[in-house]
Amino acid sequence: MLRETGKRMTACGMLVLTVFAAAPLPLRAIEPADPEMSVETREVLDYLASIYSQKTLIGQDKFWEADRFHETTGKYPAIISSDLSGWSKTRWDEQYKRTIQRAVDQSKDWWHAQGGIVSFAWHWANPLTTAGTFEATRPGFAPIDVGQIVMPGTKEHETVMEDLRQHADYLEQFAKARVPVLWRPLHEIEGGWFWWSDTKTPENTAKLWRMMFDYLVHERKLHNLIWVYSAALKAGDHGKDVETIEYRKRFYPGDKYVDIAGIDIYTNAWYGWGDFREDSFPKAFQIMGQVTPGKMLALCECQGLPNPEIMAKGGPRWLYCLPWYVGKDPKWNPPDWVKKVYGHDLYVTLDRLPKWSRRDQGPAVTQTLKETER
Repeated sequence: MLRETGKRMTACGMLVLTVFAAAPLPLRAIEPADPEMSVETREVLDYLASIYSQKTLIGQDKFWEADRFHETTGKYPAIISSDLSGWSKTRWDEQYKRTIQRAVDQSKDWWHAQGGIVSFAWHWANPLTTAGTFEATRPGFAPIDVGQIVMPGTKEHETVMEDLRQHADYLEQFAKARVPVLWRPLHEIEGGWFWWSDTKTPENTAKLWRMMFDYLVHERKLHNLIWVYSAALKAGDHGKDVETIEYRKRFYPGDKYVDIAGIDIYTNAWYGWGDFREDSFPKAFQIMGQVTPGKMLALCECQGLPNPEIMAKGGPRWLYCLPWYVGKDPKWNPPDWVKKVYGHDLYVTLDRLPKWSRRDQGPAVTQTLKETER
């Protein structure tokens, strides 16, 4: 069970310019992609703008992983991320729906009872099939043409919109409960290992993002979403050339459809990405600064939290860093290292988040989800 972790205090102050950061963003300087963004969601976005380039929020994928870090450090991350996929052999069977609902219930509790920030990604299984497995996210799982999907009037478009509608019903629960969500769809958008990456005609993928945005925001009226654009550690079939700025830009849907931009970086010497304990990934920060200039930049997925001493001294200071599947791996994240980074002044944990003015208080009621290996 997640539990309260002590007195919270408000993080505030003037923003500073670093060699890697964009110009400082004063409070309420950011205009949201959704002009009708809810007041609770706007409060979170304003807070993020107020700390950008000054502090970095700690995130974590999966509630049970966050529990592991709490056991080691006595602290919870500021952000916990879940998935809108139900991970079942057959999409929309009872297991699939039950898995998504558990993630939604936990996340609502994380916001209302704990004051933690909610994040959701989506491993969207091929919507032209009935599968709900990770394998079904791959482009080779079954034939799929993103160009046909984004073309109204086609059978592919109608099928995909119906699948989107069913998943949106779960996102709507957050809107009704007035829970802000860092929403990260179509992640690792130009990498090429998920079906939504149209590596031949990237403009189709950008159009898919806009199609989803228009449906969720304008048709479904989900005004509680902060839209997070997430790039990949490399773009398409470009070998060791990880920059490919102009190619990456072709996937970008446009500033008015994105609130936060980021990139997923895992240790990979072949691509030139080093050990996060000795690196803060300035090259990745610079890449995204060129692809999405003016956006706050986050490390949307990583193997572990980058060395805070390096970030504090020379940057870049990511908006947040969100590790995946690391609590169980002592090789990469031994207890001494975890305690060091969780206790560093640069990083913001749950106990250092502000006490949100628009959030229901209440006891924690949802147990953490002990997920099995996939």
